[in-house]
Amino acid sequence: MVERTDEYIIGRLIERSRLLIAISEEIPVETKLQTQPLLKQLEQALAVPPAEQDTGRVRATWAALYADLQDYADLEALLSALKNFVPYL
Repeated sequence: MVERTDEYIIGRLIERSRLLIAISEEIPVETKLQTQPLLKQLEQALAVPPAEQDTGRVRATWAALYADLQDYADLEALLSALKNFVPYL
């Protein structure tokens, strides 16, 4: 069994979220346009070592994404999984 790093898992969760947002017909275009940059920001914020992360920025970005996407079950599940990597949530 191959053990995956946190960075790998975070990257996969974010990439799958991007894909689901892009292909979903349920999500309004405005929401798509708002959430794609937030995913990029979250990815960048989580890419630095945990001791160097701006935890307030990470939490706020995750919370904004969750607020916009919680009504879509697949995305809510991905964001809930991603929550495990967000400091102090």
